[in-house]
Amino acid sequence: MKKAKRVIKYLLFYTACFAVFVSAGYFYLSREISPAENSVSDVPYTFPEPSGKGIMFDICGEKTFAYFDFEGKKLKIIIPPYDDFTDEIYGYSIDFTVETDYSFVAALVDYAGGIELGEVGETERYTGVQISELLSRTVESEELRRSIITAIMKKVSDTGIDDEIFSYTVEKTETNITVPDCYNWNKYIKELCKNGEIIN
Repeated sequence: MKKAKRVIKYLLFYTACFAVFVSAGYFYLSREISPAENSVSDVPYTFPEPSGKGIMFDICGEKTFAYFDFEGKKLKIIIPPYDDFTDEIYGYSIDFTVETDYSFVAALVDYAGGIELGEVGETERYTGVQISELLSRTVESEELRRSIITAIMKKVSDTGIDDEIFSYTVEKTETNITVPDCYNWNKYIKELCKNGEIIN
């Protein structure tokens, strides 16, 4: 009986000590822990505006230069009068090159949702395949190219373009453009086309 009382006494003593230690530790830690002073920003992460880039397109041997002026929000198109342009053209840097065929033009037209060509009051809607066939059948194509470029810019300025055109360019053409290069161009392309022009 005495032995049982002694065991119970020790158990109560150790339980009390344990409770005191736990309470003291909790009190100490609760004083040391303070709320973080850094507040979470509610401003979402944004990518910087891209710098201006020039692309020389070589489509079946016919060259067309496009300068994407992101800062000035303009798209400037040049039909080179000759082939001797490597690093720049009329003061615009040639940052990238794209070598391809009429299938690229077909994709561009289709990603824009088709275009309209023709005289005032007499317009017809064309798909990419139709434009590709039209270009392949035309011997003197510069005037037609100008009309197609103007029609594409008008369509994109009105309704935008599927951003898949950028991955198509990287994957389906001979180019030095990479996906990171054109990552957020689609955010600006509609506005650039609104101020797009063929400058020569």
